[in-house]
Amino acid sequence: MNTILRRICLLLSLLAVSMMGSKAMAQAWTLEQCLKYAEEHNLNIIQQKLQVESRESQLTTDKLAALPAVNVSADQQFSFGRATGLDNIIVNRSQANTSFGASANLPIFTGLRMTNQVKADKFNLQAALADLEKTKEDLQLNVTAYYLQALYAKAIVAIAEEQVALAEEQVATTRKMVENGKKAESELYDNLAALSADRQQLTESRSQEKLALLDLAQLLMIEDVASFDIAALDVNADLLGQMTLMQNPDSAYAHSVAVRPEIVAQQYRVESSKANVRVAQSGWYPTLSFSTWYGTGYYHLYDADNTPFGNQLKNNGSTVVGLSLNIPVFDRLQTRNNVRQAKVSAAAQALELERSRQSLLKTIQTAYYNALAAHDKLESARATQEASAVAFSYAQKRYDSGKSSAYDLQQAKTRLQKAQVEATQALFEFVLRHKIFCFYAGEEAAL
Repeated sequence: MNTILRRICLLLSLLAVSMMGSKAMAQAWTLEQCLKYAEEHNLNIIQQKLQVESRESQLTTDKLAALPAVNVSADQQFSFGRATGLDNIIVNRSQANTSFGASANLPIFTGLRMTNQVKADKFNLQAALADLEKTKEDLQLNVTAYYLQALYAKAIVAIAEEQVALAEEQVATTRKMVENGKKAESELYDNLAALSADRQQLTESRSQEKLALLDLAQLLMIEDVASFDIAALDVNADLLGQMTLMQNPDSAYAHSVAVRPEIVAQQYRVESSKANVRVAQSGWYPTLSFSTWYGTGYYHLYDADNTPFGNQLKNNGSTVVGLSLNIPVFDRLQTRNNVRQAKVSAAAQALELERSRQSLLKTIQTAYYNALAAHDKLESARATQEASAVAFSYAQKRYDSGKSSAYDLQQAKTRLQKAQVEATQALFEFVLRHKIFCFYAGEEAAL
């Protein structure tokens, strides 16, 4: 899978860390497992595979149309009363008639209709395969986005747990200081209130984590959502160094327009529409076909002597061989209108190809500037997180020395938590935005 998703898998495998026990770790799904499972069970992919099978069947049918058609027939008749005998004399006698026949018909020239129809079918099959690849990539990108969202929710839970641990430590420290008379009892209750708020935030974060995992499980069509889990991600991994010099959007477009499945599919459809024009034009050409027939029969007259069955089959046999030439003279302008309609369809398909190209260019341009913005956002968020961590450290020291209140400490702690959340969010956004553009540009992002 030479796509963004394999590269993201590689990146996430380097960033992944264990936050669960060995038992839970055995149950955790990796991104690669999620992508594989989704591809095997997604209804859109299954439906597109059926479309490919349908195109393959149509191609086989049209290829075999150039072969001769062979038919074998057998007929049994009974006649009662007056009938024509073997000597062509009408007699009043019951009789039985058994006949056998075999025929073959071979198209010799059909105005190149079959040849062009096979070409159109081949292009339609290639377009269907490209559509299948596009459906897979769309699903994979969607799964990746949900996977990253679940990882983000896990990271937020880790931050909330860290905040609860800090609050619990602060309550314990303040309680000792109150007992020693270094802090007023109100300071302890302020810290207990802050601890309660942090625990509530942790509960909400865990709820969001469950919802994110549920969304991913439902996208994968997994029924057992209760035990579904994924690997965690180290939100402190240094990714800013991954930002290499990217190509400009024009260079990325030049690469992508030649390989993107949605563009390739449209190009095949354009070629198919051109072949369909030639199929319609075949109606102006004469057609020539070859046919042959062989038949024999057995006549049985009741109350009379009859020639043996084998002898009659041998003696009654006849063979017909012929050529059929059909020259169109006037078909009520049906062929002309069919050609016009095919040309209109071809022109419309060419416009659709151009529209897809323009849409791809806009997508690449957006991906490029989104990647730049995500880089700047992550850089700023990490700087803010570092500054907030230093500020909290000083606030902690001032509080421990009795130079500030619990309210001041809580404000510094809240700013640190906010900075951690924003840095985590910026991290996941940067991972996705940068990799998406690298995918369109055909680049391997540095790790």
